[in-house]
Amino acid sequence: MRRYLDFLWTNRATLTLLALLLLVAGWLALGALPRSVFPDVDFPRVTVLVSDANLPVRYMLLQVTEPLEQAAKGVAGVRLVKSQSGVGLSKLHVYFGDHVAPETAYLTLQARLAQIPLPPGARMTVRLMTPHIQPFAQYALVSDRVDSSAMMPFYAFDVRPALLSVRGVYQVNGTGRGWPVVTLSLSPRRLAEHHLSAGQVVAALRQAQGPFFAGLLNRFHQQFVLVSEPRPKDPAALGRLMLPLGPRGPDGARAALPLDALGHVSTGPPPLIIGAAVSGYRHALLIDVSAQAGANVVQVAGQVHAQVQSLRAELPPGVHLIRIYDFSSLVRHSLGDVWIALLLGTAIAWAVVLLFLRRLDSALATLLVVPLAMAGTFLVLHVLGFGINIMTLGGLTAAIGALIDHAIVVMERGLRGLPAGAAPALRRRTALAACGEILPLMTLATLTSSVVFLPLIFLSGTLGLLFRHMALAIVIALLVSQIVALALTPVLAAWLAHRPARPPKPWRWARRLRLGYDRALRAGTRRPWLALPVAAVLIGAGLLAGLGLPTAFLPRWDEGAIAVPFRTPVGTPTDETLATGRRLAAVAAHDAAVARVSVVVGRSLENSRATSNKGDLVIILRRDRGVTTAAMMQTLRRQFHAAQPDLIELKLHQIMSNRLENLSGSHSPLSILLFGKDPAELHRYGKRLQVEVRASGRFENAVFKSPSAGPEIVLRPRDRARLLGVDGREIAAQVRADEWGRRAGFLLRGEQILPLRVRVDTPGESPQTLARLPLRLPDGTQTPLGQLAHVRLHGSVPYVTHDNLVPYAYLWMAPKPGEGLAAAAGVLHHIIAGAHLPPGIVAVVGGYYRQQAQGFRQMALILGGALLVLLILFGFQFSGQRPALAGLAAIMLAAPGAFLALRLTGTALDSTAFLGLLLVSSIAVNNVILIFSLARGRAGRQPDAAAVARSARLRLRPIMMTMLADVLGFLPIAIGVGRGTDLLKPLAIAVMGGLSLAVFASLWLAPVFYAGLLRLRPARAD
Repeated sequence: MRRYLDFLWTNRATLTLLALLLLVAGWLALGALPRSVFPDVDFPRVTVLVSDANLPVRYMLLQVTEPLEQAAKGVAGVRLVKSQSGVGLSKLHVYFGDHVAPETAYLTLQARLAQIPLPPGARMTVRLMTPHIQPFAQYALVSDRVDSSAMMPFYAFDVRPALLSVRGVYQVNGTGRGWPVVTLSLSPRRLAEHHLSAGQVVAALRQAQGPFFAGLLNRFHQQFVLVSEPRPKDPAALGRLMLPLGPRGPDGARAALPLDALGHVSTGPPPLIIGAAVSGYRHALLIDVSAQAGANVVQVAGQVHAQVQSLRAELPPGVHLIRIYDFSSLVRHSLGDVWIALLLGTAIAWAVVLLFLRRLDSALATLLVVPLAMAGTFLVLHVLGFGINIMTLGGLTAAIGALIDHAIVVMERGLRGLPAGAAPALRRRTALAACGEILPLMTLATLTSSVVFLPLIFLSGTLGLLFRHMALAIVIALLVSQIVALALTPVLAAWLAHRPARPPKPWRWARRLRLGYDRALRAGTRRPWLALPVAAVLIGAGLLAGLGLPTAFLPRWDEGAIAVPFRTPVGTPTDETLATGRRLAAVAAHDAAVARVSVVVGRSLENSRATSNKGDLVIILRRDRGVTTAAMMQTLRRQFHAAQPDLIELKLHQIMSNRLENLSGSHSPLSILLFGKDPAELHRYGKRLQVEVRASGRFENAVFKSPSAGPEIVLRPRDRARLLGVDGREIAAQVRADEWGRRAGFLLRGEQILPLRVRVDTPGESPQTLARLPLRLPDGTQTPLGQLAHVRLHGSVPYVTHDNLVPYAYLWMAPKPGEGLAAAAGVLHHIIAGAHLPPGIVAVVGGYYRQQAQGFRQMALILGGALLVLLILFGFQFSGQRPALAGLAAIMLAAPGAFLALRLTGTALDSTAFLGLLLVSSIAVNNVILIFSLARGRAGRQPDAAAVARSARLRLRPIMMTMLADVLGFLPIAIGVGRGTDLLKPLAIAVMGGLSLAVFASLWLAPVFYAGLLRLRPARAD
């Protein structure tokens, strides 16, 4: 070690250059790191959506959902398949085991499902659930004069290509009514005059499409491509198009007839299936922008905004391009808040160091280690492909105390006890020798504390995906800081030793503290039994505080962005649901804290298709508002219920938090899953449980998720229809053409594709008059539909939901504010037990409460595993289990401080608080190792209690200094500097409480426990 330290001093100029290069490299790496709210991780979950117009529920179940379920369940690694079958929709959520790589799961499932034949026209979308598939920004084309279908050309040919040209943009999707449609409305009278059906007109139009390849012609040293192009150029030409639909001649062939002789051609918006709205405007087309995986969201958002600015100069008259939301600002502000908290914590920790050392140069030298360690950490993160997000930056914030701790330990040891009045060379050698004593011990302590975080690698689920990034950031920061402490801090200590400083006058309170500590430590080592009642009190206080804590999955985060899924009564058409969404948007926009509101109907924030009675609002709050997002959600919930009391579902949640929950497969805090064989029975008992859950008064809302396709009119062919040569397919085709229309190709307007729709211009039918709808028989005559089929009205057709091929129904609910998930789940178990469900129905409590419970179990195992690893490492380091048991017991008794701090501040016990306990253990390990290692170095392999007590006295000042710096360094996060620190607040509070008690545990309990263990059995002679 002496040669190594002399080498460092000799090459101090080169080390200074290396430090400068490290700062520059770290700064460049920081600029290149991608920024996002959450880590860019892939979840082992794949979503499959099959859309096929409006096919009935039972058809989709038998022809699409069940074959796909069977295929997905047979893929290796699949643990759960959930499905939902509705009108024209089949949704599957396929969950893989944690041991399966998400990319492998996605490709394997996609390859397997591609082998399943789907109905003609069905479109299947397979998506791996990753954060980047969700849009980070939403813009809108809005107008009071031009509808969304008329805005489609500008979106498709100007906006979308411009935004896709931005490097880092993954996808741009527009939500509106759709492309304009050319509609041929056929006259029933004229069809009857010419003995035609709508199907014959559709078939003739499809024959008149094109272009068709007609061969090649080689002449005049050139090759000509022959093209037959019967397609009309525009809607007017379509009306003049001559088709063989006229009267039959003597030879039986039909004469040519222009289309406008059978009806009229018009161009307009398509049928309203998916609609969008923005508060303050009549028409809107929403534009969602998603970023590529690993992209710097902040940088991409800036380039997208620049493109939007340039597009505004090209807008059509009466159209505006506005921004609804841009989560890059949330990323920027949140990361900025964490940066501010980190800098403030560093400044506070430095002030504590200055207070103890009372030398400005020493304090500045200690502070210099922080930017170097941070620069090295950023460089390593960049090399490993990580980014800057709440988790990695939170890990760096959590490690800031340990970074300063390394510098403090070396600096304090090197500058303590220097010979007064000695020559500078002697002072330098003395300082280097003192550093040489502490560096191996501190390195061993750092490696041991880093091992504490290794079990987090085995944490599964959402917590594992998120906290691995935080744990790796902490470990990288600790190791880089240790390297800096090994290479640079001894040189700084030797340099400062050259400068003689007048010994500071000891403070009176410090002298009294030391004397009091000496008396307490002597009393404890003489009478070790005194530690037992102290430990019992701490354990009891920790149990009382911990058992009464409300529990949560993740901390509450004030995003300022609210998603509001809502459902109108079953069977509500899209236009009425959109009108309801507009009313809710107007209610929200009336609040001064709301900046913008958008609405989508017929699709959801997660899926491209939904039922006509389902809508979603996105409410963006102003940043300068004076109310929290949680309080705003409470206010809006009351206002929405008052404005629209007939809603069958209304949920309010923050967008980013909900996205994280959806990615992990949980859509609500709590849910009740009912499994059985009979869907009708599941529906009946589900409604009963919903009433009982609401009657308990313990829940904010309780929604029975029974999505329905709405009313259904069933046409069952009569025997007479078969005798007349008409089957069910022909009945369906004619009714569809009359009531809905059929696609018959398209027209081209430049590069714009205008779908061509043919329908019969009949008076609007109703369920009561549908039986009078005239249908054409094969002989050309017409007869009412009721003569060919039984017409039956079914009030509601439920979706069919499966969980691993078993039918199930489910309820969603959220506990009231302040109510913990574990306590609320206990209430649900009590309600289920009192419901006396029949033997054929099984009820299970789910939601992300289950993930919380699983996460807590895993975190408890990880804490236990970390303590066991520490016990083994301590045993090897100290050549015996007595120091290991004493140190481990002291570390464990720091946990009640974390529980008490959470209880006093009213903070819920969540996964980040558990991570705080790990952090407390890793920091407390350093103190215990240094105390016992110093005793072992001075008194041999098996030091006695007096030697350990002397080491503890020597470590009193540095431990008080480092622990106070650590505790106060977390103060900006604990008090909530900005809204971006909300996710780290429970961690900071737990660490502050745990470290406050860890000082007492390290300095008094550990030596006293050791003294007691020595008395239990005399030490064996060496």
